[in-house]
Amino acid sequence: MNFSKTTEYALRILSFMAMDEKKLYKANDIYKSLHIPFRYLRKQLTLLTKSGLLNSIQGKYGGYKISRKLSEISLLDIVNATVDKSKQNDCFFGFEGCAIVEKCAMHDKWAGVQKNINNVLKSTNLAELKETGPHSFISNK
Repeated sequence: MNFSKTTEYALRILSFMAMDEKKLYKANDIYKSLHIPFRYLRKQLTLLTKSGLLNSIQGKYGGYKISRKLSEISLLDIVNATVDKSKQNDCFFGFEGCAIVEKCAMHDKWAGVQKNINNVLKSTNLAELKETGPHSFISNK
């Protein structure tokens, strides 16, 4: 499954921050580790703050911090925070009216796949990602 760049970056940012969830991260520190274009990173941090996944502390000693326990943030929460619902299309072939007018040939199979993906994303949280081991891959992209 391919995620949008926005979703991909959000997953990388939160996975990186999960390594030390108590730490207050500055945008520059995240930028140096993840090499996400800085302006885009700032937009991502704002989006994740507005969605309630991050807290933003203003001022000279401010930064960003994960807002909840890692076990309470599923990958589906992150994906949902970054997906533009108006551009989301559930049809395998991209037909707008697939489920409304007449189902396409792949509708039932694709719906099952999407349901399975959502179940995996919903049942996987940041605490699990933190436990899985070395995370050097997060900053090597």
